[in-house]
Amino acid sequence: MRRTTARLRFVNMLTAPAARARRDPDKVFNRFLDAQTSNLDGAVLTEEDERSIEHLRVLLHRIASVETLSGVGWLSAHDMVKVRLNNLFHVRRLQARYPEVKQERIEAPVFVIGLPRTATTLTHKILANAQGGRGPYMWEMDNIGLQRTEDEEDRLRRQTQHRLDQILTLSPSWGRIHPVRADWVEEVYFLLNQSRMHNTMAPMPDYLDFLRTYDARPDYRFVRDALQILQYRRPSPRWMLKHPDCLAETAAIHDVFPDAKFVWTHRDPHTVMGSMCSMAESLAYLHNHPKSVDPHEIGRTWLQVLPDMIERARRERIRMPREATVDVAYHAMMADPFTYVPGLFEQLDLKWTDADERNLEESLNRPRDQRGHEYSMVHYGLDPAMIDDAFGDYGLFVDNLNATGRH
Repeated sequence: MRRTTARLRFVNMLTAPAARARRDPDKVFNRFLDAQTSNLDGAVLTEEDERSIEHLRVLLHRIASVETLSGVGWLSAHDMVKVRLNNLFHVRRLQARYPEVKQERIEAPVFVIGLPRTATTLTHKILANAQGGRGPYMWEMDNIGLQRTEDEEDRLRRQTQHRLDQILTLSPSWGRIHPVRADWVEEVYFLLNQSRMHNTMAPMPDYLDFLRTYDARPDYRFVRDALQILQYRRPSPRWMLKHPDCLAETAAIHDVFPDAKFVWTHRDPHTVMGSMCSMAESLAYLHNHPKSVDPHEIGRTWLQVLPDMIERARRERIRMPREATVDVAYHAMMADPFTYVPGLFEQLDLKWTDADERNLEESLNRPRDQRGHEYSMVHYGLDPAMIDDAFGDYGLFVDNLNATGRH
């Protein structure tokens, strides 16, 4: 399985000197922070913002402490933290300049939740293209701002696409596992500071411990603030949002968006585990020295993380109104999508149109190249009994859901 290219080895050699900066992550982080605070332009930070900034510092420290991190891995983490810090200050500047933006209502957003590899991406894209629906585009989350001219939007799309193309030249398998383009709707991962998915770069047990008690509400309040800017002086959409970590943070989401709907996609945990580990392995090779990547460690990590995400979501579901969550059975939906998906639209008070029918057909017919995404449970040190034990009765719930085909 070809997960990386010779170009990645060459780029790692070139970036090795720059990666030495990880020895002093505070110095790096303070440089980012100084660049923003030197030009506040009226931006006012709250105590919550200050805590979020320090939590970003914690994240950079955790990543910097990964001994196996490569030059590309460090620069990727470096840029990720820098962009999130930039976005926070930019949003606060825009709020200071246009205070009325805070009055924008984000009404009844839909969060597509579910374990990775459970058709959340397919479901999200179909819903985001519904009449009145809207998802944030990749290029927009790279460049949060008010409405721009067509020429300016085109320039920013090209800029974002160029960055994505560079990543795909280093890891061809990633483009097959999670295809991404600047002008496609994308996950709100790029608006969230903290996420369990950061752990795909490398196993970081201390970071997972940190997330167990982390209050994610400030992260989702920032998502709300960013969405207010993206819809300001434009037709108000029904936002369709998605990121795997949302499954573990439904309590925070419900607190920030009390009228949110959750579309929860379900699939056999055995299939999910293998697919998730394969995705994590591709990202591990992209961010670490190849000889350090340990598939068994990847298996152990995600066998801990994914069942915990399920348990958190099930526990919170009981506390929310029953109608807040709509279940989607992966196999039932894929067996009869042209019956199942219109039924899902009805559950969400969305109108099913001929355009939605065409969009669904196009999505299902889109070629899916699975080369480079083959996996074996044994490769990750896993067996079916281990997965059954970790997920408990969730596997039985999924089987029953697929058998009945219920939403």
